[in-house]
Amino acid sequence: MPLPRLLAPLAFAVTLVSASLAEPLVPRLDGPWLKLVGKPPLEKWATPRAEPVDFTAFQADDGSWHLISCIRHTSHPGNSRLLYRWSSPSLTREGWQPKGIFLSSHADWDHREGHLQAPFHVVENGTHHLFYNSNGAHLLTSPDGLEWTPHGLTAVFPMGRDVCILDDRQASGRWIAYYTSPEPGINPATRDHTIRARTAPHLTGPWSDAATEIPPITPPAKGYTFVYAESPFVIKRQDYYYRFEQLYVFRSKDPLKWEGPPVASLAPETPIKFLAPEIVTHEGRDYLLAYQWLNDDPRGIYLAPLAWEEVEAP
Repeated sequence: MPLPRLLAPLAFAVTLVSASLAEPLVPRLDGPWLKLVGKPPLEKWATPRAEPVDFTAFQADDGSWHLISCIRHTSHPGNSRLLYRWSSPSLTREGWQPKGIFLSSHADWDHREGHLQAPFHVVENGTHHLFYNSNGAHLLTSPDGLEWTPHGLTAVFPMGRDVCILDDRQASGRWIAYYTSPEPGINPATRDHTIRARTAPHLTGPWSDAATEIPPITPPAKGYTFVYAESPFVIKRQDYYYRFEQLYVFRSKDPLKWEGPPVASLAPETPIKFLAPEIVTHEGRDYLLAYQWLNDDPRGIYLAPLAWEEVEAP
């Protein structure tokens, strides 16, 4: 009867070997870009230049899809930025329905006037969380993704802007928040912009006092030197982490340590035409979303299917 006791560890060892053989992946666009939303029909503070920039897209508990975006160049007092919402019954349907202003600045919420930016949605234990920046990282929560309330009236942690939240609990037991950090003197080549990261056991905190610097790897773009320090996005696939510096993609086994060269360039001819990438997974498939802003092309937020291909590890 000792045989069953020997088989169990043997099976476990085979599982470990199989897992270690997972090859790294390389992402590629797997279809054309589809325009989800364009310039919003603002019911207040409208201007001809108002346009969507950093955003987040997610599915509410009733099955509907929602896209919340920072809108810049409005006539809102202060820094002209607010959050606007669209919805759709389908993630991949063109032309989502505008639903109106989602949030504008509130002095009693410790906001900077007209300075709401870069929402990011994530779920923990069935509760929807929506981070955004305005004088630090602020947080809204919702039981269903439809009705939202503020989590406190001050920032949950200090930061610059453009937050991305990575669920790294399976590997490290923590969440990781990446964000753009303007800091005088940090790097003149990127107009003193860098990327930092904080960690926490729960989305509501406590978030680490220490903020690890993760400087951009991509050389500064001519005329837009800090673009690769903006809107960081990190996702994990199999055993590797993938960091998007706009549409340049880097790979690492450590979510806080990165080096080049990139493993993919998803827009080699026009690398900064689409910005602030975000990946949404639906029914087992990944989709890349980004906002288009360059030149006279129709401005708005676009979606393209994303595929991952195995490559041999170096």
